[in-house]
Amino acid sequence: MAEVLSFYQLKTKRDVTLEKKLLRTLSLQQVTAASEKFTKKLFPFADDPAGIMSDGCIDFAIEAFLAGGRYGESSKYGESFDDIKKRSSQEEAELIEELAGCLQSWGNMFRMERKMSCLYPFAKDFLSMWWQEGFRESEKRHKLRLH
Repeated sequence: MAEVLSFYQLKTKRDVTLEKKLLRTLSLQQVTAASEKFTKKLFPFADDPAGIMSDGCIDFAIEAFLAGGRYGESSKYGESFDDIKKRSSQEEAELIEELAGCLQSWGNMFRMERKMSCLYPFAKDFLSMWWQEGFRESEKRHKLRLH
Protein backbone atom coordinates (compact mmCIF):
# COMPACT_ATOMS: atom_id res chain seq x y z
CA MET A 1 0.00 0.00 0.00
CA ALA A 2 1.32 3.45 -0.92
CA GLU A 3 2.11 6.17 1.58
CA VAL A 4 -0.09 9.27 1.35
CA LEU A 5 1.80 12.58 1.58
CA SER A 6 0.44 16.09 1.58
CA PHE A 7 1.68 18.70 -0.86
CA TYR A 8 3.46 20.47 1.99
CA GLN A 9 5.36 17.29 2.89
CA LEU A 10 6.31 16.72 -0.74
CA LYS A 11 7.51 20.31 -1.13
CA THR A 12 9.52 20.10 2.09
CA LYS A 13 11.10 16.82 0.99
CA ARG A 14 11.97 18.30 -2.42
CA ASP A 15 13.43 21.46 -0.83
CA VAL A 16 15.59 19.44 1.57
CA THR A 17 16.90 17.32 -1.31
CA LEU A 18 17.72 20.44 -3.33
CA GLU A 19 19.44 22.09 -0.36
CA LYS A 20 21.58 19.01 0.25
CA LYS A 21 22.67 19.01 -3.39
CA LEU A 22 23.47 22.72 -3.30
CA LEU A 23 25.38 22.50 -0.03
CA ARG A 24 27.65 19.84 -1.53
CA THR A 25 28.91 22.44 -3.99
CA LEU A 26 29.48 25.18 -1.41
CA SER A 27 33.01 25.57 -0.09
CA LEU A 28 33.12 26.27 3.64
CA GLN A 29 36.59 27.79 3.29
CA GLN A 30 35.28 30.25 0.71
CA VAL A 31 32.32 31.25 2.89
CA THR A 32 34.53 31.56 5.98
CA ALA A 33 37.07 33.73 4.20
CA ALA A 34 34.35 35.98 2.76
CA SER A 35 32.62 36.40 6.11
CA GLU A 36 35.87 37.18 7.94
CA LYS A 37 36.78 39.74 5.27
CA PHE A 38 33.29 41.23 5.55
CA THR A 39 33.42 41.59 9.34
CA LYS A 40 36.97 42.99 9.28
CA LYS A 41 35.87 45.61 6.76
CA LEU A 42 32.98 46.70 8.99
CA PHE A 43 34.68 46.38 12.37
CA PRO A 44 38.44 46.62 11.76
CA PHE A 45 39.38 47.03 15.41
CA ALA A 46 37.01 44.48 16.91
CA ASP A 47 38.71 41.58 18.64
CA ASP A 48 36.44 38.58 18.07
CA PRO A 49 38.37 35.56 19.37
CA ALA A 50 35.26 33.38 19.63
CA GLY A 51 34.32 34.13 16.02
CA ILE A 52 30.81 35.23 16.93
CA MET A 53 30.54 37.74 14.10
CA SER A 54 32.09 35.58 11.38
CA ASP A 55 30.02 32.53 12.43
CA GLY A 56 26.86 34.60 12.27
CA CYS A 57 27.80 35.94 8.84
CA ILE A 58 28.49 32.38 7.67
CA ASP A 59 24.95 31.41 8.70
CA PHE A 60 23.48 34.33 6.79
CA ALA A 61 25.65 33.61 3.74
CA ILE A 62 24.52 29.99 3.64
CA GLU A 63 20.90 31.01 4.02
CA ALA A 64 21.20 33.52 1.15
CA PHE A 65 23.01 30.91 -0.97
CA LEU A 66 20.19 28.40 -0.43
CA ALA A 67 17.52 31.02 -1.14
CA GLY A 68 19.24 31.88 -4.41
CA GLY A 69 19.47 28.19 -5.24
CA ARG A 70 15.76 27.66 -4.60
CA TYR A 71 14.86 30.59 -6.82
CA GLY A 72 17.39 29.43 -9.42
CA GLU A 73 15.18 26.43 -10.03
CA SER A 74 12.70 28.81 -11.69
CA SER A 75 15.18 29.71 -14.40
CA LYS A 76 14.66 26.34 -16.04
CA TYR A 77 11.14 27.43 -16.92
CA GLY A 78 12.42 30.44 -18.85
CA GLU A 79 11.82 33.11 -16.26
CA SER A 80 14.35 35.94 -16.47
CA PHE A 81 16.84 36.75 -13.72
CA ASP A 82 15.26 40.16 -13.11
CA ASP A 83 11.78 38.68 -12.67
CA ILE A 84 13.09 36.07 -10.27
CA LYS A 85 15.01 38.73 -8.34
CA LYS A 86 11.82 40.81 -8.01
CA ARG A 87 9.88 37.78 -6.83
CA SER A 88 12.46 37.03 -4.14
CA SER A 89 12.79 40.62 -2.95
CA GLN A 90 10.64 40.12 0.15
CA GLU A 91 12.67 37.16 1.43
CA GLU A 92 15.92 38.90 0.58
CA ALA A 93 14.82 42.09 2.36
CA GLU A 94 14.02 40.11 5.51
CA LEU A 95 17.47 38.49 5.47
CA ILE A 96 19.15 41.87 4.95
CA GLU A 97 17.18 43.40 7.81
CA GLU A 98 18.11 40.53 10.13
CA LEU A 99 21.80 40.70 9.22
CA ALA A 100 21.90 44.47 9.68
CA GLY A 101 20.28 44.08 13.09
CA CYS A 102 22.80 41.42 14.09
CA LEU A 103 25.67 43.58 12.88
CA GLN A 104 24.39 46.46 14.93
CA SER A 105 24.14 44.33 18.07
CA TRP A 106 27.61 42.84 17.48
CA GLY A 107 28.99 46.34 17.06
CA ASN A 108 27.38 47.38 20.34
CA MET A 109 28.87 44.31 22.00
CA PHE A 110 32.37 45.40 20.94
CA ARG A 111 31.69 49.06 21.78
CA MET A 112 31.75 50.01 18.10
CA GLU A 113 28.30 51.46 17.64
CA ARG A 114 27.13 51.91 14.08
CA LYS A 115 23.85 53.20 12.79
CA MET A 116 21.55 50.74 11.06
CA SER A 117 21.50 52.98 7.98
CA CYS A 118 25.29 52.57 7.63
CA LEU A 119 25.17 48.78 8.02
CA TYR A 120 22.26 48.16 5.65
CA PRO A 121 24.20 48.66 2.35
CA PHE A 122 27.02 46.38 3.53
CA ALA A 123 24.54 43.66 4.51
CA LYS A 124 22.71 44.05 1.20
CA ASP A 125 25.90 43.68 -0.86
CA PHE A 126 27.11 40.68 1.15
CA LEU A 127 23.82 38.77 0.97
CA SER A 128 23.19 39.71 -2.65
CA MET A 129 26.57 38.26 -3.59
CA TRP A 130 25.72 34.93 -1.94
CA TRP A 131 22.18 34.91 -3.32
CA GLN A 132 23.55 35.31 -6.84
CA GLU A 133 26.14 32.60 -6.18
CA GLY A 134 23.39 30.18 -5.17
CA PHE A 135 21.31 31.18 -8.17
CA ARG A 136 24.24 30.60 -10.54
CA GLU A 137 24.99 27.23 -8.95
CA SER A 138 21.38 26.10 -9.32
CA GLU A 139 21.29 27.32 -12.90
CA LYS A 140 24.54 25.50 -13.64
CA ARG A 141 23.20 22.28 -12.12
CA HIS A 142 20.19 22.49 -14.38
CA LYS A 143 22.25 23.18 -17.50
CA LEU A 144 24.50 20.23 -16.70
CA ARG A 145 21.40 18.12 -15.97
CA LEU A 146 22.50 17.36 -12.42
CA HIS A 147 19.00 17.92 -10.99
